Amino acid sequence: YQRRVRERLPYRNHKILHERAQYCTRFISLGCAGNKTKMKWLYAFNITPLKHISDEELRKQPSETTENPYIEMEREEGKVEDRKRQHFYSTPGEKRKMPGSDQPNKRGDSCWFCLKSPNVEKHLVISVGGSMYLALAKGALSADHVMIIPTNHIKCQQFLDDEQQADVEKFKSSLRSLYRTLKKSTAVFFERSLATSHLQIQSVPIARYSVADIKDVFYRFSSKLSLEVQEVPAGESWKDLVPPGCDYFLVEFENQDKMLFLCSNSVRFPLQFGREVLASEGLLNMPRRANWKQCQVSKEQEEHDVKEFRQQFQEFDPFKVDSDSDSD
Repeated sequence: YQRRVRERLPYRNHKILHERAQYCTRFISLGCAGNKTKMKWLYAFNITPLKHISDEELRKQPSETTENPYIEMEREEGKVEDRKRQHFYSTPGEKRKMPGSDQPNKRGDSCWFCLKSPNVEKHLVISVGGSMYLALAKGALSADHVMIIPTNHIKCQQFLDDEQQADVEKFKSSLRSLYRTLKKSTAVFFERSLATSHLQIQSVPIARYSVADIKDVFYRFSSKLSLEVQEVPAGESWKDLVPPGCDYFLVEFENQDKMLFLCSNSVRFPLQFGREVLASEGLLNMPRRANWKQCQVSKEQEEHDVKEFRQQFQEFDPFKVDSDSDSD
């Protein structure tokens, strides 16, 4: 292999008009340090930290930007993958393994969460409305632990359009009302984009604790694990705080305040973080239920829990109200 000095044109990491814009990638090849042929082996950069660059400036595409060459190579080899999981430093045809995940990337007919997939467990579905559906969580922390899930294959909230996000907010508002009215509890919603290919927003009621109490427990855990966290007040956008291509963990509280955790390569983010915090002694006091695999019950029990929750949720279901009004 012979080294060459080369600076490639920048290339984009998203599909125009189909995916959220991401910043482009630049590739520079240099000679070996101290090589005898005096080939260039140093390159000077003028770097501005990401936190000092606006999201709009980050996503600007130079006029000479090309398509991703690795995707083109994969097309030729018949190995095109889910591009939301493919990053510029992956090798052609090789899927980047996410930290802590041994699960293959699933989509379409093979996905566990796409409503049209033969693999989805439809007995867990509580309500379907618009672009989202509500389902009992597998290995739930409690019988009232449910999930808001897109009917179609969408990786995370970053990729939801306005209409889809509105459907999410309808379900969240209804769950807050249910928990507050019937359970005397406060709602906690959390989402992890790391090591997943289909969005799942977990919803768990927490009794007897204020939003401030719950935040304190999240801060305690994040401090112990050296996790980067930002608090986002209610009404403010959090999506622009996530750098392109960066995974995140988002938790939202009863008052719609949020805490955003960015996943970095320097610190391994626990895949069960949300469950570990809520199941801890400081909140639900059931630490043994932090791992969902240890909380699985029989299909008969799941069907019973779904029936019970559906009956309770019926008067709060925003899409049932829409259905009734349409029939008048």
